[in-house]
Amino acid sequence: MQQKGLIALLAVTAVAVVLAVVSSLGGTSRQNPLVGSAVLPDLAPHLAEIERIGLVQGGQNTTLARQGDSWVVEERGGYPADAERVRHLLLGLAELSYVEPKTADAKYYSRLELEDAAAKGAKSTLITVAGAKGALLGEIIAGKRKYDELGGGNDGIYLRKPGDSQSWLARGSLDLPPDTAGWLDKHLLDIPAAQVKEAAFLAADGSKATLIRDKPENKFRLVELPKDKKPKSDDALQQPPGVLGALELTDVKSAKDFAFPASGVAHARFTTFDGLVVTVDIADQDKTSWARFGATGTGSTAAEAQHFNDKVAPWVVALPSYKADLLKTKLANLLALPKLP
Repeated sequence: MQQKGLIALLAVTAVAVVLAVVSSLGGTSRQNPLVGSAVLPDLAPHLAEIERIGLVQGGQNTTLARQGDSWVVEERGGYPADAERVRHLLLGLAELSYVEPKTADAKYYSRLELEDAAAKGAKSTLITVAGAKGALLGEIIAGKRKYDELGGGNDGIYLRKPGDSQSWLARGSLDLPPDTAGWLDKHLLDIPAAQVKEAAFLAADGSKATLIRDKPENKFRLVELPKDKKPKSDDALQQPPGVLGALELTDVKSAKDFAFPASGVAHARFTTFDGLVVTVDIADQDKTSWARFGATGTGSTAAEAQHFNDKVAPWVVALPSYKADLLKTKLANLLALPKLP
């Protein structure tokens, strides 16, 4: 009899512990009135009025500001933002809906990546959306994503409102880059190798390498090929002229804030068959390759060159390392190594 009573007591205790844990994580058998409602109800009716989006992540601030029909990144001197990414963010915010309350205990926030977004190294993101004259339209702390394991498109995200201890699982998803540079319009230039007639490289060590061809269907040849040397390979000669194809930046700086060094700068010049000439100066600083661009054109390419200059003249841009290496092509990179005796 005593044993049965002990078992019953243990069972009751176990149930009490489970209920306490569920309660601490926000689980409840009662339907919360917010379930199914929009997380940011004031956002959808005012999407066209949004002027600013503020993001704080790991202590890093990013401000997206509307300028006419475009968006810019204030922390990068007003460089154009990726308009499609901004649009997806706003639609994603407007479509968020409450699914299930979670923990209200701050010591569990880190599990859901809902810690203080201003703290260094925080994985959460504080998102603030403002309309005309700074009117607040919505604000959330976005955390860990919860993917739909069944592939039904019902992804979720953990979130909470600033000043509210209650966290939630919400239906929807947000595409949030890990840093300010992730919001930039990365597209810079797209001149495929098929359009290039000549690519000339002056390396920082003073060596020259000029790749040229007479017709688009021809392969590039190396002008400076020594008589006693051979090209490394056909492919080695064809790759550098195509470096401007689908060229994207990784970051930007204002040109007036960047001083190109007196030495250690590589130069490249590309000439297309229709008369467009693009020049590039590239230097390494803080383990990053930074480049400034310019263009000239004749005939039909004059307007194209002017448009490109208007876009890039105020900036120096950081480039992916594999693209930067091609822009810094040296003569030695294109020559076959001598055969061992």
